[in-house]
This record gives sequence, C-alpha cells and structure tokens, in this order.
Amino acid sequence: MKQADINALESTLAHLPVDLKKHFSDQLLGQINAQAHTLIETASSHRICPHCGNDHLVKWGRSGGLQRYRCQNASCRKTFNAVTRTSLARLRYRNKWFDYLRCMRDSLTLRVSAARVGIDLKTAFRWRHRFLHASANANANALSGIIEVDETFFAESCKGKRNITHRSSRKRGGQSNRKYKPDKIPVVIARDRNGHISDLVDPELNKSTIHAFLAPIINRDSILCSDGHSWYKTFSKEQGIAHHRLITLNNQRVIGKEYHIQNVNSYISRLKGWMARFHGVGTAYLPSYLAWRRLFERGQPSEEAWLRAAINVNQQQKPT
Repeated sequence: MKQADINALESTLAHLPVDLKKHFSDQLLGQINAQAHTLIETASSHRICPHCGNDHLVKWGRSGGLQRYRCQNASCRKTFNAVTRTSLARLRYRNKWFDYLRCMRDSLTLRVSAARVGIDLKTAFRWRHRFLHASANANANALSGIIEVDETFFAESCKGKRNITHRSSRKRGGQSNRKYKPDKIPVVIARDRNGHISDLVDPELNKSTIHAFLAPIINRDSILCSDGHSWYKTFSKEQGIAHHRLITLNNQRVIGKEYHIQNVNSYISRLKGWMARFHGVGTAYLPSYLAWRRLFERGQPSEEAWLRAAINVNQQQKPT
C-alpha cells in the first residue's frame, strides 16, 4: 500500500463520527486476533501429541479461540492445542502480540514497548524472552564456504539477582574491570560469507568447548579463518579443514585477497552498538539477545515471521 493511500485513509478515518470509529476499531481488533489464531493453527501441517509423540489425534472442541486436540494413545489421552509445550503456551492477550512484535522489530526497550502496547513492564519482559526462546535454542546454524570466527567479551551482569556471592557488586551500574577477564563473559561468533551466524556463550571457554561448538556446524569442505588462538588450529587439524590464521601482532589482516576475519568483526561491531541501547544485558539472558540480533542480519523479518519463529513447531514433539 502506497504512503499516499495510507494518508488518504487516515484523513478519511479522522472525519468519521465516534460510533463508526469504534465500529472499525472493533472490526480491526477482531481481524488481528483472528490472524494470530490462523498463524498459530497453520504453523504445522503435521501435528503430533506434544506429550507422547503420537500422531493419532481427534479434534476436541475449541478454547480461547484455538482448536484443541485429544491424543488417542490409550496410555496418554491428553488434550492440547497448537502452542502446548511451546514458548508461547499460556501467553495471554493474543490481540497485542503483533503490536509487541513490532516493538521488537524496532528494537525498543522494555519500558517503551510496555507503554506503546499497553501492558505491564513485567509482562513486556516475560513476552520478550518467550518470543526469543525458540530462536535462542535454534542456534546450530550450518556454515559453509569461507567461515570467519572470532571472540568478543561482554561485562558480566547479574541483573535481577538478589544475592551475588562470587564477587563484590558494582554500585550504580559501575563498569567492570576492563583488564580483569573473570569480569568478562566470552562469546564466540562464527559467520560465513552468506550471512549465516552461530554463536556460543561460555564463561569457561577452552579448547574442548570450542571444538564441541564448531564440529556440528562447519562443513568439511569449508575454509576457516581465525585469529591466532591455537584451539582453532588444533580443531582444523583434527577435522581436516583448511585453515588460515591471521596474527594481528604481525600486522597480518588479510591472506591473499579473500581470507580475513573482517566480516565477523564488522558483525561484532554492529552487535555491540545495537546492545548498547539496553544498558547492560543480564548474562543469563545473553543468548536470547544474540538470537534477537541474528534475526536482523538477513533482512528485517515481518511480525508474522517473528510469530512463526516463536512458535517453532519443532518444539511440539515428544519430550526426551
């Protein structure tokens, strides 16, 4: 829809009497609610019981606008709907989900989002991490081609914790010691030239965790570019992957014309700049914010795409 058409529509609505405005408002609210229900119901073409994994189901009425099902497994017989055992289970106010997802698309803070959508601050916080839960867990993105990997560090944050026993508190949000590494949380970020990203948050970062992180996501025909850390060298040797080490102390930033880690460093710079608006992210929630940023790297997703990602039908499966 063109901007001129939107302006004309807004002008027409502005001159309508109050009763008609209320009528159209109710109609639009109902359509938004129905659209959310439709997206939820159609997220999976093959539904299974989230309690036992059985696919022999029957419809079992409707509740809260969603179709319910009953498992026909004799040892189960439980009922469920499309969001049971997903991160959106028991989440209320579905008519406000799209408004809130628009706030997340715009990377707004919790207080601004809560005021704009008309929900409580605690609700805004809970919704943020519910909508990000599936993306944070779907982090094992396969990488191929030329892959760049590097580490970055975030200050440890104990936001929301009442008792901090392992260090003295930093009063009034004071900065951590920039030279004291235990105050920093390392994050390893791997990125290929197609824009696929995978990351790892690990306070106890070492060779074994690096190897365990990279092994499932890197194609064996790939070429790995890294800094001088020896753990990347040993990983490449064990896996039989071509590897280029860039030693910055030797002013070695590019090998040939295409082997470097400038793309991943550029992404880290964008990530740090984007995270600054949140004034310190709690370390416990850092994977969710990394997942949030990953969603922007391949284009800005629509509210519908955000909702589909949040539902993540792969969650609705037999528990292990």
